Amino acid sequence: MTLLHSLSARAAKRATRWGLAAALLVIAGIAAAGCSQTETPTIDAVLLPPPQVPPREVRAPARVVVKLEAVEKDVEIAPGVTYTTWSFNGTVPGPMIRVRVGDQVEVRLSNAASNTNPHSIDLHAVNGPGGGAGATTVNPGEQKSFTFQAKTPGFYTYHCAAGTVADHITNGMYGGILVEGETRLPVVEREYYVGQSDLYTTGDTGEKGKQSLDYTKLVNEDPTYVVFNGNTKSLIAENALKANVGDHVRIYFTDGGPNLISSFHVIGEIFDKVYQYGSLDASAQINGVQTVLVPPGGASIVEFQVDVPGDYKLVDHALGRAGKGAVGILRVDGAPNPAIFNPLNAGPAAPATATAPAATATPAATAAPAGSTGAAPAAVTIKEDLKDNSFSAPQVTVAAGQKVTFTIANTGLLPHNMHIADAKGSYDGAGNVVSSPEIINPAKTGTLEWTAPTTPGTYKFRCDVHPDQMTGTITVQ
Repeated sequence: MTLLHSLSARAAKRATRWGLAAALLVIAGIAAAGCSQTETPTIDAVLLPPPQVPPREVRAPARVVVKLEAVEKDVEIAPGVTYTTWSFNGTVPGPMIRVRVGDQVEVRLSNAASNTNPHSIDLHAVNGPGGGAGATTVNPGEQKSFTFQAKTPGFYTYHCAAGTVADHITNGMYGGILVEGETRLPVVEREYYVGQSDLYTTGDTGEKGKQSLDYTKLVNEDPTYVVFNGNTKSLIAENALKANVGDHVRIYFTDGGPNLISSFHVIGEIFDKVYQYGSLDASAQINGVQTVLVPPGGASIVEFQVDVPGDYKLVDHALGRAGKGAVGILRVDGAPNPAIFNPLNAGPAAPATATAPAATATPAATAAPAGSTGAAPAAVTIKEDLKDNSFSAPQVTVAAGQKVTFTIANTGLLPHNMHIADAKGSYDGAGNVVSSPEIINPAKTGTLEWTAPTTPGTYKFRCDVHPDQMTGTITVQ
C-alpha cells in the first residue's frame, strides 16, 4: 500500500502537465495492477477413482473447485452379486480430494436427474454446520455448492448425510479428503487410496443375483460383506496393488463404515510410520506399528518400505471378515533378499499325504511321445476341494495336450479360488487361467478349464486370496 500511495502521489503531481483525466487513468491502472497481483487463482481439483491418488502439486493457496455428482447404479459387489450403489462420481469410495491449508475450497454437488433419492455431502475437513451437508442437500436434477477454508492438515472422511445417513454410506457414499500442510509428507514411490465399508444385503454372503439393502441387518450391525473399495475382488488378482522391492508405499485408508471399526493390517509388513486418525500433526505420528485401529468415519495414513518380493495381504484383522470380502493384495516384484527373509525349506513340493493324495487325471491317459502326431489325449475332469488353507490335491498329473476341467468345491470357511500360472510361472501372463467364478465363497462351487501345453513340464497353481499357503503343481508328461 505504501508503494501504491507513493506512485499515486507522483501521478497526481503530473496532473498539471498531463491533465487531470490522464492522471486518474494512471492511478486506476496502478490500482488494478495491485489488485491483480493478489488475486487468488481458481483451479479444478484433480479427481481420480480409487485406488489412485491425485498428484502432488507445488503451488500457493488457491480457490479449488471440487465437482462431485451423486450416482445411483447397479454394480457387482461380489462375483455374480449385483447391488444398487449410491456413490460420488460413480466409484466406491468416491474420489480422493487433495487440497492444501489456506485453500478456499468450493464443493459443487449435483444429483443426476435419473436418480430417485436426495443426497448431500458432509466433509470432516470442514469447520461449519453439518460439514456442508445442509448447504448441499440436493434432489434429483439439482446442484448446490458451498465454500470452506481448509484450515487443519490431515486426511479426513467425507460422506453423504441424507436419509438415515447409515443407508447412504453403506450404499457407497463416502470417501477421503487430504488437506496438506505447509510441511508436506515426503515423496514416496507408491501412493494408494483404500476405503473399507460394510454392506448389508437381503441375500446371504455369496448368494448370486440382484440384492437389496436389509435394514434389519444394518441396524443390528450384522454385515453380509466387508469390502475394500466397494467390491470383494477390487484389490486382488489383476486388481492387486503393485510395488517393487525397495519402494516406499503410502496408503491413505478411510473407514466409511457405517458401523464397523477396522483393524487394518498388512500381513508380512510393519508400518514404519502411522499418522493416527489421519492427523498430520507431528505428535500424531507413531513408528513401528503392526495393526491400526480406524473407526467408522475416521481415517489413517500408513507408510512402509517393501524389502522382499511376494504377495502381501491387506486385511481387517478381525479375520472373520476375510470370509466376507475384506482381503486385498499388494504384489511386490524384484530380487529376493535372503538377509531379510529366507525361506530355508524352499524347494520342490512335498509329496502328497494320505489325507491329500496326489491327483491323476481320470480316466488315466498316457502322454503322447514328444513330436508324436497321434490324436490328442481324451479330455478329463479332476475334482479339487478348497480347504482352509490348502488344496485337497496339491499335485496333479496330466498328459501333454490334454483338456482338463477342474470341478472345485470350497469346503472351507473363507473365500478361495484356483489360478494356474503360464509356462514362465507368471500369474499375469497371457497363458494364465483362473477359476469361474474368480472368487469361490464358502460352500460354493466353481470350475476351471485348462488345456495342458504340448511341452512336458511343471506348472504352478495357487489361491490368489492365500497365495503363500495354498499352492500346488501340475505335472505335464
